[in-house]
Amino acid sequence: MTLHTAFPKPVPTGPGLEWTDNHRPANDWLNNAAVHNDWASGPGAETVFQSAPTHTSNDSREALCIWLPTFELRLELVRFPELDKTSVALLSPGESTRRTIWQASERARKAGVRPGQLVSQAVSLCTSLTLLEPDPSHYDAAATTMIEALSELTPIIEPAGRGRVFLGMDGLERLLGPPNRQIDRALSLLFQVYPAPLVAATRAGMAPGKFGAWVAAASARSGRPVIVSESRLISFFTECPIGCLPINPTMIHRLERLGILTLGQLRRFPEPALVAQFGQDGRNALAWSTGSRIDPVRPWHQPQPIKVSLDFPNPVDLTGPLHHVLNRLVERALGRSDLRGRSVAGVRMGANLEGGGSWIINRVLRKPTSDRESIAAALRAKMEISPPTHAVETLTLELTEFGASSAQTLLFDRTTEGSRATGHLDFNQGEIPPSIREAVSELKLRIGHSPLYRVIEVDPWSRIPERRNALLNLDP
Repeated sequence: MTLHTAFPKPVPTGPGLEWTDNHRPANDWLNNAAVHNDWASGPGAETVFQSAPTHTSNDSREALCIWLPTFELRLELVRFPELDKTSVALLSPGESTRRTIWQASERARKAGVRPGQLVSQAVSLCTSLTLLEPDPSHYDAAATTMIEALSELTPIIEPAGRGRVFLGMDGLERLLGPPNRQIDRALSLLFQVYPAPLVAATRAGMAPGKFGAWVAAASARSGRPVIVSESRLISFFTECPIGCLPINPTMIHRLERLGILTLGQLRRFPEPALVAQFGQDGRNALAWSTGSRIDPVRPWHQPQPIKVSLDFPNPVDLTGPLHHVLNRLVERALGRSDLRGRSVAGVRMGANLEGGGSWIINRVLRKPTSDRESIAAALRAKMEISPPTHAVETLTLELTEFGASSAQTLLFDRTTEGSRATGHLDFNQGEIPPSIREAVSELKLRIGHSPLYRVIEVDPWSRIPERRNALLNLDP
């Protein structure tokens, strides 16, 4: 086993992967992307398919998906080209003990190494395995470069994690020509910022809606983009594995155990049966598999972050000094004129580590605030869970998400006693306690929607228990 702690160049290995005859993805790339890697990491990875498919004037129905599998690992191999012909694995970020595998090269996977394995298990399966420490700052910079390059093609661009971007292509046919020429133009823009071998490993798929474009890109091969027209969309989905659905992996596992392996097989089930078993995930899965749900590409707006940093004269690995510097950085960031009239809803803290590499943590605050201690406490708690793996040379703080101006609540403005509701509130009358409202707001900030429901009476005298009550989404 070899451990590289210096970080800097990977070069794509072999042709692209495609599905096999039994509808399972070759080399299990789909499992790797969907289950162990949350499809992708970085901005937009978790919410790209969560929003309702409503259309606005700025949305684009026709979507082009540009996807570079194992983006982070390939970037590391670009830095270490001598490792391209060896078994390589990238360690999961944000772990200090019981390190696990994040991404593995094709050679390592053939030896049995899988994402999510403990390092000890991976090394026992592949004794020549080379382990690489992650460098999130480098990956984020490369992903930003990708977005900036592709934004020259269309203003409607929506990132879905590092290495995967959706482009809105409505109206570009008259300017750029047919879809294959549009894809060639997108790849030519990447050639200007990425090494040629890295671009050669990129998959491209074009179809109506983000889901169709994603499945097309996932089934494509290097240099052979897949273009799906509106008339072919349903037939194209028929033989696609259910693992391509952006839903809870538990639901996919249950469907596979029932022998439902493709979207065509899933379409045979009525919607009420799927909703009864899987809830909203079942409804979404059926809508995607039948082509009735088309998620448009939405323009992505990323506010300019407020960034402050501090260099240490000597590397620091003690918690106390890091916390002290964190407090200073929060004070400096809150004092910036850029923040005037806004509160902070999301923060990111990063560090350049001794010997190379980087460390990053992100935190969405419970509610937008301008209070120094609230922001610092949230980051300190995150640091306790995912501390830096090496001594810190430079500590950086970024305010990444913002809210409306926050004002301090006065002592006599409280409507409850001891911060709790003064009496019982009847949910059926529409009254929701402030504590529940705050909890729902926090959940919406974290996952993009409210997962809470309320029980209402529908037919209390029914002999069938399931008909007496119903669930309604709780979203005050």
